[in-house]
Amino acid sequence: MHTHTALRDRVEDLVPRIREEAARTEAERRIPTEVLAALLDAGAFALVPATERGDREAELVELVRTVAAACGSTGWVTAAGGAVSWLLDLFPRAAWERLHDEAGDPLVAFSPETAGRLVGPEDELVLNGRWTAVTGAANASWLLLGVRRHEVPGEPGRAGLALVPVEDCELSDPVDTVGLTASGAQDVRVRGAAIPEGSWADAEHRGADLRAIGTIAAMALVGSAAGALVTHLDQSRQRLALSHGGEDVTAIDLSPARIARAASLVDGAALVLREQAQGHHDPDDQPRDPFEDQLYAVDRAVEATALVFASLRAHALDNGDPVARLWRDVRVGGYHARALITRLRALGG
Repeated sequence: MHTHTALRDRVEDLVPRIREEAARTEAERRIPTEVLAALLDAGAFALVPATERGDREAELVELVRTVAAACGSTGWVTAAGGAVSWLLDLFPRAAWERLHDEAGDPLVAFSPETAGRLVGPEDELVLNGRWTAVTGAANASWLLLGVRRHEVPGEPGRAGLALVPVEDCELSDPVDTVGLTASGAQDVRVRGAAIPEGSWADAEHRGADLRAIGTIAAMALVGSAAGALVTHLDQSRQRLALSHGGEDVTAIDLSPARIARAASLVDGAALVLREQAQGHHDPDDQPRDPFEDQLYAVDRAVEATALVFASLRAHALDNGDPVARLWRDVRVGGYHARALITRLRALGG
């Protein structure tokens, strides 16, 4: 059976480094430049047209799960950057060519929040707007921003996306959060930026599989939940070994029922997302809402991490404990993922 691991294998040697750097990554609120460069070189952020994508989605969800288990912030940024190709499917070829004018694949951040106002004739479009907490904006050279194309006074306008170089944007300081601290999230403001022809896309009348973006993002949280579970079990084994087996399991708050429940939740959430990524359909041919399945996976990841954290003798803000760190990432990531999935659905997913 094909395991969809080719992309993940290309960064396998990097994962221990990501795990070792996770505490510093959180404390300094940025992903090390060398780590981002290595992910870029491995193709994690490659902009791949739909005709050349093949098993790209299935490979990405496995990569994201592996990276997120080591560091929640790095996994979340990898998911966001890796999913950009599916948003670019909305655009004409001119937008792809504009991005590839640069050497190599540029880093592109996005926000499907339709907080921008696009006005004027097609050949003289002007954008104004403000978007909150755009993941990866701190490292991006381009941004895909949700907009409304206003043509008729009094009407909300068509929903879509605009492609904007970072030079045309005003970026806030990184958003201060207790989880996903190194996600590079910044508020973005655009004032009177000219949008060339081919650099805006009508999401309501140009089909694209936006579902895949939610699948990849949700897997980042499932990966972090799995990382918290495995790390907690490793910590417990080490404590038992140091006590030469003399420490009772209940004395280290290791509840077999609680851990079994967490493992079941993580496995179930991962299975739902893998089935989406591999194009599997309901065996009974029942209609299913893929975005609801993604929200289910997000909720299960949050619940599983909470069960693991409940077994810890650690404070929620303990920077030295990797399980507490991943718990914070999943808690904060849950809010971001739910908002993202809801906006993708509204955008025409």
